[in-house]
Amino acid sequence: MSHQFILFATRRLYAGLRSGRFPTVRCGGGRSVRRLDPVRENIWYDPHPMPLLFGDVMPTPRCLKMITVLLAVGAGACGSEPPAESSRPVATPLTEADLPADSGLARIVGMAPAAAGMVVSIVLLEPHSEIDVPLPTQVPVMDQIGRQFVPGFILVRTGQIINFTNSEDELHTVHVKDSAGESLFNIATMMGTTYDYIFDLDGDYSVECNTHTEMFADIMVVDAPYAVVADRNGGFTISDVIPGAYTATVVSGVERIQYEIDITAGSNEINLTES
Repeated sequence: MSHQFILFATRRLYAGLRSGRFPTVRCGGGRSVRRLDPVRENIWYDPHPMPLLFGDVMPTPRCLKMITVLLAVGAGACGSEPPAESSRPVATPLTEADLPADSGLARIVGMAPAAAGMVVSIVLLEPHSEIDVPLPTQVPVMDQIGRQFVPGFILVRTGQIINFTNSEDELHTVHVKDSAGESLFNIATMMGTTYDYIFDLDGDYSVECNTHTEMFADIMVVDAPYAVVADRNGGFTISDVIPGAYTATVVSGVERIQYEIDITAGSNEINLTES
C-alpha cells in the first residue's frame, strides 16, 4: 500500500478515536493552557519538527507519541512494506557549509532555559543598528476546529497579517483583546469564513470565543526582526541572520532576561542560560 493511503487510513482511525480534546502546550506569556490538533497541524510528515519561528506550531511529546502509535496501527492494517520513497524528505540540520559562500549571513544555534512545566522559552534578537529584514511572506492561520483555536499560540512580527478561519460547522466568534483588556475586534465566524487582521502594534494579545468559553488562544507580536520559540530542552536555531551586535531577550512566562551578543557571518553558538 502507498504511504499516502496509510496516512489516510490512520487519520480516519484517529478521527474515530478522537474525543475532541488534544495534547496541551503553554506558550508565550504563560497565561493559559492550549490544545493542539496533530491532524490539522500536518506534523504527520515530520516526526522531528523544528522550533517555532513566526507562526509555526510546536507539538507536545505526548502528541508525537500518539501519532507514532497511530501510524504503526495504520501500517499494520495496510501491510508492512515500507513506502518506496517518502512524499516529503526528512529535514536535516543546516551546517555552515549550507550557507552560500558569499551570503555574509549567520546561522545561530543556541540554548535558552528549558521549559518550566508547560512554559517554553521565546528568544528575541534586537539589533543595535538599523537593519532591513522583510516580513515573512507566509501568512499564519489560526483556525477554529473541535471547539478550539488551532494553534493556541502564534508568534508574529509587527505589521504581519494573521488569518482567522472557521473550519467546522458551528458558529464561533473571534474576540481579540490587548494586554490591557481593550478589544481590538470581535467578529462572528461561520464555517468556511476567514478574516485577516494586521497586528501593527507589538504586545501580548488574547483570543476568545464569546459563545464557547473553553476556546482561547494567545498571540505575541514583536518588533524584533528575529524571534523563535525554543524546544522543551531550550534548544533553538535561527538562520539567515544579518551579522552585528544584538540584544538577545529570553522570555519565559512573565520573566525576561537580556544578553548582549555579537553575531558573525557563518555559524554561531550562543548560551542564554547563564545569569
